[in-house]
Amino acid sequence: MHRFRFESIAPAPEDAYVLARVTLPRGDTIQLHTHDFAEIHWVEQGEGEHRVNGMSVPVRASHLLLIRPTDVHGFECGGDQDLVFVVLAFRRKTLTHLRTRYFSDMPSFYGGTARLPKAVELDGEQLRLAGAQADILANAPRTLFHLERFLLNLFFIIHSHPSRQVPAACPNWLRRAYTTIQCPEVLTGGVKAFKQVCGRSAAHVSRACRQWLGATPSQIVTRFRMDHAAKQLAMTDRSILDISMECGFDSLSHFYRLFKQRHGISPNQYRVRNKFTAGS
Repeated sequence: MHRFRFESIAPAPEDAYVLARVTLPRGDTIQLHTHDFAEIHWVEQGEGEHRVNGMSVPVRASHLLLIRPTDVHGFECGGDQDLVFVVLAFRRKTLTHLRTRYFSDMPSFYGGTARLPKAVELDGEQLRLAGAQADILANAPRTLFHLERFLLNLFFIIHSHPSRQVPAACPNWLRRAYTTIQCPEVLTGGVKAFKQVCGRSAAHVSRACRQWLGATPSQIVTRFRMDHAAKQLAMTDRSILDISMECGFDSLSHFYRLFKQRHGISPNQYRVRNKFTAGS
């Protein structure tokens, strides 16, 4: 199996990234390989199979694939069209820097430790925004500044709609449950409600969440609870006790502890800071 090195594909040693468009003709394959750098694949046309880490996952136009340096993968073109995708390759240390600086509280960032790399299906607006950013990157000097600017904008586009964080190949039942649990009336019920919405055994739900979402059911529910609480603190004058109860907490101290773990400050501090920002 071939292992690619970033230095072997970069046109110049000082280049921070490599951006290229790849066309895979119908019936052709890209053999399994690995590399010492991260990649982002953005499918523009066609459909096929992404063979990755011992599994085969369908891909099609509008899919965005975040390939980690540890992934072993290849492609096969299927359907009636060539498979066309844009590939952005960049050094592992850049990914490590972004994770440490901006996403240290997000275990599932860039796929986390899930078996499969993160895959997102972009909607029309996300495609338009991502396309505009890619055009800028294509014509920019290949510096770290322009790379990080593009990546941060792309991650913002992806994460601006939580339901879109579900991998494209995720089972439909888990995708529906992941979206439904974000509703406040369901979120109050916590992990029990999440598993009921899934309609599968507790063990099956736990395995699927780790495989497809890179987190446990408890971590998923807690994240949405804390984000909902933050919105209520920022946008309403409801009491913190009322907000914590709506999020399904009987213990206010437990709510405070989890909120601070998620947002870095207490609910009181979050509310004060938000009001100061809004009025400044």
